[in-house]
Amino acid sequence: MTRLGFERHIPDLGLVTSYAEFRDSAVHRISPWLKFAVLPLLVLDVTVINDIRILALIFMITLLLYAVSRLPLLTLLYWYTLPVFFVVSIAFLLIWTVPGVPLFSIGPLKLTIQGGILLPTLVLKSLAVVTYSFIVIMTTKYNHQSYIVSKVLPYPLDQIILLAYRFTFLALDGLEETIIAMRSRGGFNISGLQKNSRFYGSVFALAFIRSFDRADRVSKAMESRGYKGRLMSIQRPPNPSPVGYISLLALLVSSVYVLVASSGMLHSLN
Repeated sequence: MTRLGFERHIPDLGLVTSYAEFRDSAVHRISPWLKFAVLPLLVLDVTVINDIRILALIFMITLLLYAVSRLPLLTLLYWYTLPVFFVVSIAFLLIWTVPGVPLFSIGPLKLTIQGGILLPTLVLKSLAVVTYSFIVIMTTKYNHQSYIVSKVLPYPLDQIILLAYRFTFLALDGLEETIIAMRSRGGFNISGLQKNSRFYGSVFALAFIRSFDRADRVSKAMESRGYKGRLMSIQRPPNPSPVGYISLLALLVSSVYVLVASSGMLHSLN
């Protein structure tokens, strides 16, 4: 990857693939079916739960699981930049509209305690899902991912997702080649990027268009090798073990309990 100074904050798909295909850990050996099944449960939990203590616990569990997977922790912190920036940019506008106990005010804007809690709550929700998503894709071989996606999702949605995933590699490669060509001619630097944003914007657009040309060539190559509109994987992922099924059932029961407890239904029943 060409060093731009900010590329460390963008997930490196080559690194993701390397950890998925060539590394090993206890999490790598867990059935891909089980890892993918937990993802929607986690998304449902963090969507419904608003208790910041429970969300912090869920995030710490996903972070611990990431460490057990022997995945790069420092790299993950850099990769947190984009989701945190996205969440904060939206939540910062919302925290001033939450009613509750006043904390302080700036002119017509009033921040409540509940509004102040909203920001870390949304950040924890996003980071928990992002962390576990990286665990899944960085500990599951691509052949297993494509097999599960093709079996779970309907056609042509499964093909769109699989091809879009691979197309991302082509787009990044095209951008990298363009930047290398510019740097070899002394035409790329961060200060120049700040002063000539329109020019560099056209360069990035050109790299994106070239990636489409490359994708067209790849498409023709796939068709010449018998591609008929369906990308199939013959490498079936292993099924969960009995312990895996028990663990999934326990997670399902725990998720239901947490959802019920967070909605206050237990208090109403008592």
